[in-house]
Amino acid sequence: MTNMRMSEILSAVLGQTERERLAIATLAPKDTGLPMAVYLTTRDTDHQGARVKVSRSHGRKLNLDRLVSVSISDDPRVVDGFGLLHQDLRLVRAWILLNRDVLLRYWNHGLSTADMMAALRPLGRPRGRR
Repeated sequence: MTNMRMSEILSAVLGQTERERLAIATLAPKDTGLPMAVYLTTRDTDHQGARVKVSRSHGRKLNLDRLVSVSISDDPRVVDGFGLLHQDLRLVRAWILLNRDVLLRYWNHGLSTADMMAALRPLGRPRGRR
């Protein structure tokens, strides 16, 4: 599969009304402080529980064939996929714990994508400094 944005795939598959109610964000390493891209959806797009999807590959490109799902919880765990390096999982867990409330509010449609992006705290940087 080619590297495409999920929004491009959804635009090709879904009708306008369905697209409008979905919230999707792809975060680059500069947005999160993680070495890999992160893919966020809301509850309507994933019926398996609050989670983020992270690329197993480092860098800003998101390859949809190489994603691992990690729960948004007090004890983040891999819930789907395999192959995430132990040190990468440690970083992802720390980032989820740092941003758990923001991520859950986004998951539950309590924040717009823009508001979620403004509220996220990248690893290693205090809130408000990008």
